[in-house]
Amino acid sequence: MAHFPFRRKKPTDVENTKENLFKRYDGKHHRSSGMRFQRPSAANLETIENRMLELEDAHGYGKKKYLNPDGDEDHEKYTDLDTYYSTTKGYPRRLVVQATPEVHNNRSDHRHRPWGRRHIRGRVPFVITLAELCLNPFGFYRFDGVRVDKHEEDDMARRQENLVLRIIKQILHWITSILLTLTLSWIIPLVLSSEVCTAPWDDDGSAEHYDKYQNVYWHWPKHAINVLDQSPNNDRPQSNIASLTIPRRLVVKDQTTNQWTPKKTKDIRDKKTDMLQPYIFLSFSRANYIDKSNEELRTMFYEVAERMLQHENLHRDPQDPPLEAFWVDLDCVSSDKSIPAGQVQSKCTRDVNTISDAVRCAKRVYIVLPTESGRDKRIWGERIWTFPEVLLAANKLRYCFTHSTSMTSFTPHEFTLNDMYDSFWSEPKPTSSGLDGDQQLQQENPIGHLIKHYTNSVQLSELQLFTFAVQAMATQTTGIDTRGYTTKDMAYAAMGLFSYRLTPNDSDNVFQAIARLSLVNDSNQLLERLLCLSPNPRKSPVETLPGSGPAGSETILHNIAEQDQYGSHLWDIKPLCDVVGVGDDLYEPTVIVDRCRGIPIRWKDFPRLTYTKNVNGFSATISRGIVYRGTVFIASGFAIFLSAIALSLSLVNLGGKETQATSDVLDVLRTRIIPQYLIAIGLYFGVALVISWFSPWAVRKLCSDSVQGCSSQIVGFEGTMPLHDLEKIIYGNFNTRLSYTASSTVFSERLREANLRLSKEPDDRNHWENEFKRLRLPNTHRLFTLVDTGNMTVSVISAERPPVVALICGREGGMLRVLLCSWRFEKNCLYREGVIRMRSSIEDQATQNDWLKISLASQGDVNRTRVSHLKAEAKKRQPQSPTYTYPFPSSSTERLSPPSAAKNARGM
Repeated sequence: MAHFPFRRKKPTDVENTKENLFKRYDGKHHRSSGMRFQRPSAANLETIENRMLELEDAHGYGKKKYLNPDGDEDHEKYTDLDTYYSTTKGYPRRLVVQATPEVHNNRSDHRHRPWGRRHIRGRVPFVITLAELCLNPFGFYRFDGVRVDKHEEDDMARRQENLVLRIIKQILHWITSILLTLTLSWIIPLVLSSEVCTAPWDDDGSAEHYDKYQNVYWHWPKHAINVLDQSPNNDRPQSNIASLTIPRRLVVKDQTTNQWTPKKTKDIRDKKTDMLQPYIFLSFSRANYIDKSNEELRTMFYEVAERMLQHENLHRDPQDPPLEAFWVDLDCVSSDKSIPAGQVQSKCTRDVNTISDAVRCAKRVYIVLPTESGRDKRIWGERIWTFPEVLLAANKLRYCFTHSTSMTSFTPHEFTLNDMYDSFWSEPKPTSSGLDGDQQLQQENPIGHLIKHYTNSVQLSELQLFTFAVQAMATQTTGIDTRGYTTKDMAYAAMGLFSYRLTPNDSDNVFQAIARLSLVNDSNQLLERLLCLSPNPRKSPVETLPGSGPAGSETILHNIAEQDQYGSHLWDIKPLCDVVGVGDDLYEPTVIVDRCRGIPIRWKDFPRLTYTKNVNGFSATISRGIVYRGTVFIASGFAIFLSAIALSLSLVNLGGKETQATSDVLDVLRTRIIPQYLIAIGLYFGVALVISWFSPWAVRKLCSDSVQGCSSQIVGFEGTMPLHDLEKIIYGNFNTRLSYTASSTVFSERLREANLRLSKEPDDRNHWENEFKRLRLPNTHRLFTLVDTGNMTVSVISAERPPVVALICGREGGMLRVLLCSWRFEKNCLYREGVIRMRSSIEDQATQNDWLKISLASQGDVNRTRVSHLKAEAKKRQPQSPTYTYPFPSSSTERLSPPSAAKNARGM
């Protein structure tokens, strides 16, 4: 067989994907769909490699398909840049974000940016642009048509010092404005009459609603409330009515050998009553006995148990049966972790997750410590099962010691929950003094709330009790350690506090376990509330141990009962959606949400807006009359002009014979009628010209004064800019329409008016950057601005990625809780990038959706968790990383070359 050296081998999916990434991250300018933008640039080859790890899925690389709301796979593309759902095209498109000049021209920002970038733009109607050019050609604040006291006060000293310059500017402005008005204003009625552009105002009195956002998640959730809604591979219902589970094993004395031995509880029941004999429960921490083997521990605890049983029998009521058994996890928790066929849990998992019931059934719970030192007590207090044992056995707790030369070490010691709070858990230091009652309550840690609840000092709701218990367990434990349990067991430890139980699943991670527990007990809608919570960035994120859970799950559990960015707790939020299932994702804490209302966010530019006018006012009536009369006169002039041309052409003599009568008629037409036509044309055009001189003023009035609203859009851009400049870009002129939201974002706190629920514009241009630092927001975040053209408000947000959809999920404090989400089309998963508060009036204007898949972690956090885990796994499998032959840039200014370019450079 002949071999052709020039024949190129068909590239693999990996090679095609890598070449596509080099193309998408080349940093060059590109034009698509009529707009020019700059692609992101990759700093080095590692960025491309990490991006490939982020985008890889179970199907490998290659183009991915998107299931549209109808369930059709009608579009496929590479997963390279961030995408958004195009409401006009009906399929995902690559995201292009408009940016302010300061952001667009900043070459010192080397953070990862997976989206295109272009200059900020608006689609201002031509007649408004022309009118503003005539009225304010130089863009002076003074001639914007409104009184701007703020700028006048700020510049008063400068204007007094430059009086001559001020006079010169005014003279230059008036001369230029008059000349432009006289020479260009006639174009306004001309273009309106010829329908080159339609009028930017609407007289019907109703504003347009937001664009529809329609999306459906078509895949099965791993767990769902209804068994019919979850994966067919999982046919087990989630909810089980609470039933007390007795321990499978207890340690009793064998009557023949007189030795302590573990036996099945079904073999030691009372033969007459079939009741389980009473027993004591031994609680200990393996971290207190690290140097002890299981056999040594068993010998020691058997001796402790025997003495405690003797003590209990000595002080028991004569009518009560004697205590002759005890529970200790060395013998009562199976070591068999294999999952039988057709089951979802091992014997070990079953025993571990019924510890709470073993505590409930016990006659007494003994905490076994080496010594009475505070260190040993705190080590025991860090166990996952500490809080369920303490809360469920609050009135039957004792503790004893194993390491002491005196026999009193085996004497049980009584203590209260308050004593335990002081000795077993370290109380946090107060951060401030002179706090009132509510503030002091906020300063206390979850353990203090639990202690007060069980000592009847404070009555917590079921939701508060659960969240405080979960956070207390999360903050006291450190994941995989010498105790042998993982953070996933927190869900099953907390399950003992609930009315409904679930069957533990060994394949669940920590978030899925907590989410399942919430699904089956959810009269308080824990997941829905947690979805609407905006995590406080001042709370340092908790490191997730490899294999312990998806991105951000540890931080979620550590702060589940804390105040969020807006000072609210979970129980302050009223959900407006329903969580119906839990996603099957390894690195993402995802839920399936129903009844969520969505609004798409536009990023590529500001669209052309239509104003809703109230034309009943005097100035509006005059303005409309000027514009429409000018249009009528100029249109009539053109109509007469065309008639005159047609009449003149009909009078042309083509050489035919004419009668005397015909000649007289033609002569009258030439000498009288046509000149009258010309006079009428001149009059119409003259009147239209005079009226057109007032058209710029009329257009400004129609698009500024008496405006009831305009078409509703949420439009974003990267960076921040003054409202004056922003209004000019969006509307073409300035009329103090826009204002910053008073309580929508964390940036609004220091801009609120003292008396009115309004927000003022900052005087310092660096205000937003300073607030970013003051709030200690993550370094991966950027500043974005969202403009709601419906209610004409502006919100500055902080996010790692530009969110492409706003989801209304809850209500709190008289405002809506709105999730700002990015999107990955191949997974059809929305990632919570932030949470803002919006007015309640927009709820009915948003589109209601069916099932949506939402991740509680941001896309950046998920990607970093995924990359770190995959790299750790690859390092275990392959100690040495493969070597790539793709060229590195010799300097920071060079672009990375794609593989195909490298081959061409070598003559391939």
